[in-house]
Amino acid sequence: MSDLITLAQAKAQLRITDTDSDTELADLIMAASAIVVGYLKTEAAATYTAATVPAHIRTSVLLVLASLYEDREGANDPIGPAVQSLLMRDRDPALV
Repeated sequence: MSDLITLAQAKAQLRITDTDSDTELADLIMAASAIVVGYLKTEAAATYTAATVPAHIRTSVLLVLASLYEDREGANDPIGPAVQSLLMRDRDPALV
């Protein structure tokens, strides 16, 4: 599975301009991408790249990334209502 957003997109979403947290952000990008692909439960989702991912899925990854970044203790589910709404039409709910 490929990262679904670039470091530049992540930094723009989080309003980060320095390079101090680039390594941490790279890990969060990977985690956010995996969370969204796992939520979708489709083979097609696993084939997307940052260059080919549909805009609504990219937006979902950015929202999950922001949630992971702001809630570092993991107290809240990063798949909130906005992400669910964006992904609902692409998700395969039959798969567990």
